[in-house]
Amino acid sequence: MRKPIVAAVVAALGILTLSAASPAGDAVDRSHGRSRVLAFDVQFTGFFLLDFGPDGVREVTSITDPQLSPSRGDQIVFEDTLLRDGVQVGAGGGACTVTAVVPADPPIALSCQVSYQLAGGQIVAQGRASNAAVKTLAVVGGTGAYVGAHGELVLTELGNAENTGTLRITLERR
Repeated sequence: MRKPIVAAVVAALGILTLSAASPAGDAVDRSHGRSRVLAFDVQFTGFFLLDFGPDGVREVTSITDPQLSPSRGDQIVFEDTLLRDGVQVGAGGGACTVTAVVPADPPIALSCQVSYQLAGGQIVAQGRASNAAVKTLAVVGGTGAYVGAHGELVLTELGNAENTGTLRITLERR
């Protein structure tokens, strides 16, 4: 049971890497009724979990920690980098709270809130996620060029040794 939970926490880390930025050319085109897709490569940060246990709060920074045992209320906190063609184009971060640990696949349910600092402003997303390789959150707002933003954010963890993934943000026009 411990290995699936550790795998779920590692996968959840990917959600937490939804840090982003974008060149000014990615600003939403407000004159058309079409959607706009922003695409990034993601470099995830190291593992960081706040373990709220019966003996107090414990900081966990390694997925190989022998005492790693996620429970409801624990928080995964992240700050990650967005890249295009290997060049950093932004940053962002957030937190996911463990809402359930169940004997199922995936074993960990999360509620996540993330924000991205982009060249033209910020984009904010939130939603429910798990340890699946692909995670989808709702874009719920933005600032600057992204005021009124809504749509969908999809993070895909590549599961590689480099700890990378991809991020696609689709902004819909109302």
